[in-house]
Amino acid sequence: MAAVEEVRGAFGFCAEHVEMLRRIDVEDMKTTLSISVLFADTFAGIVGQLHALSPDGAFAPARCPACASRDEYLHRNAAYLLDMLATTRGYRDTFESSPGLCFPHFKLAWQLARTRGDRELLLSVQRSAAETLLHELREHVRKHDDKYRHEPKGLERDSWQRAIFLTAGWPPPTQSAAEPERRR
Repeated sequence: MAAVEEVRGAFGFCAEHVEMLRRIDVEDMKTTLSISVLFADTFAGIVGQLHALSPDGAFAPARCPACASRDEYLHRNAAYLLDMLATTRGYRDTFESSPGLCFPHFKLAWQLARTRGDRELLLSVQRSAAETLLHELREHVRKHDDKYRHEPKGLERDSWQRAIFLTAGWPPPTQSAAEPERRR
């Protein structure tokens, strides 16, 4: 019941998370019953809150509970990443050879970094990842020129997709940036 109270306090979920619920119920499970029960319970509280709201009162719904939970999880994981980088050499080596963090997670790790050394490592990896990606993007663009179309596609073939992922966030594990372009 605490979860329903959180949803009531937020006046529902944000658009992103309610769409996820809709897809699960309607598209995957082929039912509207569970989403209807959730909203019936939620609106029972919302109606009461609206009756208690006066024209002079402040309307300040809580954050979407799914967003709040996700953000708490991300903060814990970013702190864990920084701890592992500071204490585990193998983990640090793996991170240094990685494609970096998506920029939303880079920002979070940057804000949580406790030392200059943490930030230097984050910045070094992120710079390297961005520079490598820039080179691959330029190569991808070059190979679209008629003069170079005959050249085989290499790592650059999905650079445009990795650029999206690096700026907006990596895809769910069921998706992959490694799918080759369709041949013409």
